[in-house]
Amino acid sequence: MKPNANPIVIGIIAGLVAAIGTLGSLSMPLFAQVLAMAALFMAGLGYGRVAGLVAVGTAAVALGVYTSSPFATVIFALTLLPAAVMSQLALLARPATEIGGPDQALAWYPLADIMLVGAVITAFATITLLLLQPVDALYAAVIDRAIEMIGQASPGTAVTPEQRAEILSMLKVFGPVSQSFGNMLMLFAGFYFAMLILAAMKRNVRPREDIRVALRMGRASIAVFFLGVLLMFVGGTAGVVGASFAGATGAGFTLAGFAVIHNALRDKAYALPALVLVYLITFLVPPVVLIVALAGGLANPRRAIALTPNKPNETTETPN
Repeated sequence: MKPNANPIVIGIIAGLVAAIGTLGSLSMPLFAQVLAMAALFMAGLGYGRVAGLVAVGTAAVALGVYTSSPFATVIFALTLLPAAVMSQLALLARPATEIGGPDQALAWYPLADIMLVGAVITAFATITLLLLQPVDALYAAVIDRAIEMIGQASPGTAVTPEQRAEILSMLKVFGPVSQSFGNMLMLFAGFYFAMLILAAMKRNVRPREDIRVALRMGRASIAVFFLGVLLMFVGGTAGVVGASFAGATGAGFTLAGFAVIHNALRDKAYALPALVLVYLITFLVPPVVLIVALAGGLANPRRAIALTPNKPNETTETPN
């Protein structure tokens, strides 16, 4: 891609790649979803606001046409919109002197604030998706499918109506948490890999940060998270709203917790085997590690501001 590439053309190409990646998530969930998000972030981070918005719009329309559903177009647009907004925020910078930094330097929009905005938009997208359709019917269909799969795997297993009602009740509370949590993880993965690729292409406008140090959530995010946790047990619409915000911001704190772990193991002789062990345990017993990582993220709130010094390709960070 040339430096003077047309942002609209780039956006259309990125949007089509994102649409293909989203459709491919049925067979390769993790890889395809990360590919879709990375394509959107590459358009926004590497080629500007117009490219990012065009990419989101193209992906949403393409997926809506494929599913023959205008409703799907709206839902996909809301789900993918955080990538364009986060990209635009990531490109914002101001003179470092405005925050007490050195002369001849730029201070970039804090990653903690980018993550919070992404979490808020992701939560709103989840809320819209769940409130625009009968939540009970949606989760009931999920449960019926799960019961069918269990029956095929173990024909002797039966789920009573009481058990089904209990599962439905729990799913209505924790379903939005899982959905917004997963979407936020995919967003960050797309952002991270897009920055890696753009840096390799020398197309990154924002400097690459040391994620182990920079990836933290701010104190405002703590308030959003705990308010969401309180609301999620209220039930009804308030419960959906609270669970969506708790899941999205909780994902940000969980990622921050893993960054804390990586930073704590920095330069240690046993860093690699220790990290392998951490992620192995995460795959084997995810609730335990995720809760520990969430606690680590909540215990280490921080807003790191990346500074671009006079020398190219160097960055420093100052807490604010």
